[in-house]
Amino acid sequence: MTNSCHKLQHAIKIILPNPPLAKAMARRGGRGDLAGFTLLELILAITILSIVTLIIGSGFRLGIKAWEKGEAETQETQRLRALSGMISQSIKSAYPYEMKIEDKKTIIFEGDKNSILFATSSAGSSFGGFKWVRYSYKDGALVFTEGILPDKKFMDKIKEDEEIIDSDIGEIKLEYLSSGKEDWQELWDLGDGIPFAVRVKIAYFQPFLISIPMGFKDSENKMKQ
Repeated sequence: MTNSCHKLQHAIKIILPNPPLAKAMARRGGRGDLAGFTLLELILAITILSIVTLIIGSGFRLGIKAWEKGEAETQETQRLRALSGMISQSIKSAYPYEMKIEDKKTIIFEGDKNSILFATSSAGSSFGGFKWVRYSYKDGALVFTEGILPDKKFMDKIKEDEEIIDSDIGEIKLEYLSSGKEDWQELWDLGDGIPFAVRVKIAYFQPFLISIPMGFKDSENKMKQ
């Protein structure tokens, strides 16, 4: 009997918590130290986590937008550089081709601030010879036309079958420099020969200078006459 009482007391001690722990559990609502957070603590934790997530997400979005903007600007710059190079090479090849226009021998070169017309070699063509080329800027687009020379009616064709090279250009401006002069001019009349140089401004690029080799020779020929 005594032995049985000792075992029962021992079992009760194991099941029941010690008095200090029981008091702490009572103060905590009977949950124990490891029972978890209060509702207020949980709300604060979720709020802080939401704010941190929002900040990280905003920073990530800003980074993506900055990268996309930089990528778009790089592509735009490369596009305008390629366009500038094409126009430059084409104008450099201008040739003082003469043909009769209204019974007068005239060198085919004409230009204003938004368009330029000149003759050049058709080396890339299977026909060889010469051709006329015209670049014009209108309604935000760079337009190109060309035709075979000689052709007495080419002036009637310069605005036919226009091909759009680029439809999204902010600005194109052309200026012309005559040999021996310092002032640039926005108009070059048909029959005035070939200018010494052409200055081109495309969009936000700095204006670039195109020297025309045949412009030197044309100027020299005029001086000899």
